[in-house]
Amino acid sequence: GGAKAGTLPTYGVTRARYGTAVEAFLPTAGDFYVLPLSVVNFQDKSGGTSDSTLNADNTITINTSGLYRLCLCVDWPGQHGVDNDLRSYGIRRRKAGALKIAVTPDLIKVPDTDQKLATQDVPGSDPPQTVRYQGAWTPGVIPLGGMVSTDVVMPTAGIVTAGDLALASHTAISDNAIGVVAATALIVNAKVIGADKVRVSLFNPTIAAGINVPAGTLQVVAMNSVETRGESADAWTVLNTATEQLNVGDTLYAVFMSKTPGDYMQTSESVYLQVERWA
Repeated sequence: GGAKAGTLPTYGVTRARYGTAVEAFLPTAGDFYVLPLSVVNFQDKSGGTSDSTLNADNTITINTSGLYRLCLCVDWPGQHGVDNDLRSYGIRRRKAGALKIAVTPDLIKVPDTDQKLATQDVPGSDPPQTVRYQGAWTPGVIPLGGMVSTDVVMPTAGIVTAGDLALASHTAISDNAIGVVAATALIVNAKVIGADKVRVSLFNPTIAAGINVPAGTLQVVAMNSVETRGESADAWTVLNTATEQLNVGDTLYAVFMSKTPGDYMQTSESVYLQVERWA
């Protein structure tokens, strides 16, 4: 009704949002740094005074005591060929009167011992790329000391090549199908012998009468064995605190850490620390 009458509405919550101006590359892996907040995106005022102030050292000072809720949004980059390990970020408070962080022109490294109002660890994952094959195969009789083999072409090209890893199984290699002694003795081997190609071999080391492996389904799993791989996508994440009592002179700041060398925080509208006073 007030809006229709031409008067501006009033809100019980005052807000300020602080953002970044540059992409922040982490100088070292596994250490916490202060997120370089340097831009005031917007700032409400109560009685002509803002509830918080952005400082030159990327921290925020509380000017009005009250109940606050804080919101941190981060924008991790998508990186190709880079292994994503643990990432961590959060909102910290240093109570009024505590030792301040020294101002430096570079990213500010902190021991991360201040009060954790909110924090999140994002574990990375570095699974190998995997390709699977299923097809009919009748190995037949394998004499003592003998071996039978078959080559299979994996259905998805470009994942494995010579030197990568492979596993194989056959549905007829079981106690019910060939007997306990034969199933125990039979050696199944799989190796990647070339681009997209796996050779599966069955070896009979001890059964004098031979081992007859009937028709069944050959199943092969092959995977690349690179040390690291990546291709993560952009990752936006929002982290909120509970309602916290903050006092005049308290200092707030955001931290971020990655165990992946070369990781960084993008600069965009999705990177900010928002300070809201609710009461």
